[in-house]
Amino acid sequence: MVYLKPSELNNPANYNAVRIQVNDPKTRIPEDYKTNPDNDGVYNGVDIQVNRPSVETYTKPIYQYPEANGIITYDMAAAALKPRLSYQTNLINNRTYIHNNNSYDLEFEIEQPEKQAVADEVNIGADNDANNEILDEQEAEIIPAVPEPNYTTTEAEKGEGLNFHGVNFQAKKEPEIIPSEDILPEVDITKVVENLNSPDYDIQAKQMEEIARVSMEDSEKAIPYIVRDVFSSLINIVKKDTVNLTPPSQEQNETRRKIIVNELIKEYAANNKLDSAKMELPYQLTEEDVKKAGELTNLEQAERNKEYALYAMAILAKVYTENVEKQTGTVVPMTDLPGISAVVDTLRYNDNPGIKIAAIDALLYINRPEYKEEIASLLTLTSKDKNNFVASTAAEALSFLNNSDNK
Repeated sequence: MVYLKPSELNNPANYNAVRIQVNDPKTRIPEDYKTNPDNDGVYNGVDIQVNRPSVETYTKPIYQYPEANGIITYDMAAAALKPRLSYQTNLINNRTYIHNNNSYDLEFEIEQPEKQAVADEVNIGADNDANNEILDEQEAEIIPAVPEPNYTTTEAEKGEGLNFHGVNFQAKKEPEIIPSEDILPEVDITKVVENLNSPDYDIQAKQMEEIARVSMEDSEKAIPYIVRDVFSSLINIVKKDTVNLTPPSQEQNETRRKIIVNELIKEYAANNKLDSAKMELPYQLTEEDVKKAGELTNLEQAERNKEYALYAMAILAKVYTENVEKQTGTVVPMTDLPGISAVVDTLRYNDNPGIKIAAIDALLYINRPEYKEEIASLLTLTSKDKNNFVASTAAEALSFLNNSDNK
């Protein structure tokens, strides 16, 4: 155990890596212990070895943290939490401070801890009251009055704006809002399909005429019509059952025959440079007779629309094939063309010669080298039709197909 003398407690500071002070060390050996004559009889009470000592400097800490000998109450800390006077311009309810250069408020919400005992409040209250009086006097002397706000109007901002030190600040212009408008597609397919399925045959005919006209003028404008609903409607028109529809009357047929004869006589006179006005026509017909003869029954209108539908499908099918080839470099097989099955069924099963002629024209319109063999087979079968006019038309079409390929 080490004992320090009183005189040694007040020695000046001595910086040593290792400082050991040993007073009155003792060691004990047996009485009969005999030393080795070679070790010179060295006895030590303490054997200490210190190797490679050194001295290093250190830096004192920058911040000195305060220490308190007792509990810090809210009243003692509240004064330290207030902002510096240079940031204060007005004190409101001891909570809100308005900054002199900004338009926002600084809120200080400090929950008050539970009050200490009555004895502590009595002891500290007097000092706090004195401190608060001093702070209130300093604030009353230093805090300037808040200037009145400078208001401007929307009309003033819209005019010349605010001018500070030669810089003009114009009010931001309100964006002009343009009312929205419904952008309709170039082709209203819903309306087109509605017209094609209309019970009024004239509405159907006008819609198909429009499809054919637009497609012939510009093939790109025909692309919106190449949809399933349009082709389905055209196929339904071609396959419509007209058995129960009203045919033309016998009187109408007879009047039409007379009109045809009179027109043939006029044509003969024109070809032979004869004065048709001096010629007497075989049938004298009134305007009323001609008007009644020209009225089409619902059967005739339905059959007429079948021809229109075949032409419209052929025009759209050709545009479809060309567009696919342009985009993919491949040719659509003829069997995959939309509506082609309706054309083939017309040649095989329809009894109306005029509709069969329209189907032949449709095949010639969609013709291309890849379809030649299939179209030639269909025309060869149709050239044997029981109707001579249909058979001869098919034979002429087949001859045209072969000759056009050789050119």
